[in-house]
Amino acid sequence: MTNLLLVLSKDPHTTETPDLVLDIGLDAKAKGNDVALYLIEDGITAARKSTFGDKLAAAQSKGVKIFADDKAVLSRALTGKLIDGVEIKEISTLLDFIMDDYDRVVWF
Repeated sequence: MTNLLLVLSKDPHTTETPDLVLDIGLDAKAKGNDVALYLIEDGITAARKSTFGDKLAAAQSKGVKIFADDKAVLSRALTGKLIDGVEIKEISTLLDFIMDDYDRVVWF
């Protein structure tokens, strides 16, 4: 079993990349891997309460962990506007995840 971290920096309203990332994550989870999605930069908008946010919530219900960069949340005025269950983390946490916690990291 692999610990997979997917880092998303793209807005789901301007590109199809977030859909691809979510498909990769769900496929990996279905195969028994641990999967987390870390949202940074414009990727944080994926966790807004919206149609795409509903997709992320469904992924969470299947065991995909969702993390969000605290500075991205603040700079985009999204505090309190994200789906439930998103864990807000400092950017240093991402480095810890990359160096210590996840076997595979893919950045989009």
